[in-house]
Amino acid sequence: WSLNSSLELVNLSHNSLSGSLPDEVGQLKNINVLDVSENQLYGNIPGTIRDCSSLEYLYLQGNSFHGIIPSSLASLKGLRHLDLSRNHLSGSIPDVLQNISFLEYLNVSFNMLDGEVPTEGVFRNASELVVTGNNKLCGGVLELHLPLCPVKSEKHAKNRNLAIISVIAFLLILSFILTFYWMRKRSKKSSSDSPTIDQLAKVSYQNLHHGTDGFSIRNLIGSGSFGSVYKGTIEPEDTVVAIKVLNLQKKGAHKSFIVECNALKNIRHRNLVKILTCCSSTNFKGQEFKALVFEYMTNGSLESWLHPAADIADQHRSLNLEERLIIITDVALAFHYLHYECEQTIIHCDLKPGNVLLDDCMVAHVSDFGLARLLSSVGVSHTQSSTVGIKGTIGYTPPEHGMGFAVSIEGDMYSFRILILEMLTGRRPTEEMFQDGHNLHNYVEISISNHLLQIVDPTILPYELEQGTGNKKLGLTHPSVERCLFSLFRIALACSMESPKERMSMIEIIRELNLIKSFFPSGI
Repeated sequence: WSLNSSLELVNLSHNSLSGSLPDEVGQLKNINVLDVSENQLYGNIPGTIRDCSSLEYLYLQGNSFHGIIPSSLASLKGLRHLDLSRNHLSGSIPDVLQNISFLEYLNVSFNMLDGEVPTEGVFRNASELVVTGNNKLCGGVLELHLPLCPVKSEKHAKNRNLAIISVIAFLLILSFILTFYWMRKRSKKSSSDSPTIDQLAKVSYQNLHHGTDGFSIRNLIGSGSFGSVYKGTIEPEDTVVAIKVLNLQKKGAHKSFIVECNALKNIRHRNLVKILTCCSSTNFKGQEFKALVFEYMTNGSLESWLHPAADIADQHRSLNLEERLIIITDVALAFHYLHYECEQTIIHCDLKPGNVLLDDCMVAHVSDFGLARLLSSVGVSHTQSSTVGIKGTIGYTPPEHGMGFAVSIEGDMYSFRILILEMLTGRRPTEEMFQDGHNLHNYVEISISNHLLQIVDPTILPYELEQGTGNKKLGLTHPSVERCLFSLFRIALACSMESPKERMSMIEIIRELNLIKSFFPSGI
């Protein structure tokens, strides 16, 4: 290969030469014909062959060259004949070969080439192009009779997919950056700087600690999913209040605190518990402390009246039918306000007897908005929100929440139905008898027609004298009592339709309750 650069022809064909074609072949600047066909050469076709600028005829057929056809062959602008047949070349035919204007004969037959055959230059003349023996080639001019190529559409699809992936990756990175920035900015703010909390008057931890005797267990009046409630006093005038102290170790407690503030800061209704103030500070140990302060309800929760604890001194207190009807109406009015009269629809998500409080006049107040959801009145349906995975209380939560459906006012209606059934029967929906497909709804539905006395809470019904014996027994001394019970049970069952959209609305319920009260005589 170090021969005189003026050498114009090298013919070493039909020998038994082995080894690779050396890179030094590029030194033959003036060579016109290079023929090393029918030998035992192997290895890659050297890229330096592009330096043979005068080359017109290149014959490499009948060897064992492997690798790809080098695109550098396109540098041989004067190339006329190129024969690469009967080797072990793979990959696609370089598109750039169709740019060799003088190339008039190309033979790449019996290799392992794949992909699309170009259609310009020498590739337009099927009589001077030989591609047989490459089973994975496709496309080309029609005269080659090759199968159609899916390659182009696949390329477009790959490019499109790549573009989509790039956009998604960009958005993910952007959202990560924004989230990081937001969390960092939020962490720099004191929790007392929350705009929600700023709209409420604040009370210090020291005041609450003093007003509850150091959060003494003697003043503990209840506990919930996110904290404990204490009876206490706050200045001025030593007002008696209920203080809900958040357990910040509980997952979701911080969110519950903000949610309850958001839900209660701008709402006022006779049948909603009133928030008086809040505390967002640190305790004497330097730990974060959050609490909400509410009006104190003298008569406790509806739960304590329906299911009094064994250690309560006054075991004889109970609610008669008229009182229960009034409480049901109070709760209905509260939810009508939340669902239809607020600037933002509020979904309570956790209605149960423990969250209905009774003041000294036995007026019912709905409380505990720690799971509430606010729905925008602009651009969002009032029947559902985008929040999923809501956790309520077992037995009172509607079945659609367990199936991933969004919270809705119909979900509150389901919980209201359970509340009515529990008030009328005195049975919790979680009792052991309600298993294996049985539930409080079925229990009432099966028995209401023929066994009303058996399912109604005995403390509701008045006593009447048994004729002939003088013994007292439970009975329906007034026809309006039975009519009232049937109507209330019918309302409860109508709120429990399988489809949330078919449940009775609170507007319809209030209309029915007013009708019941109109024919119900007081004093029974």
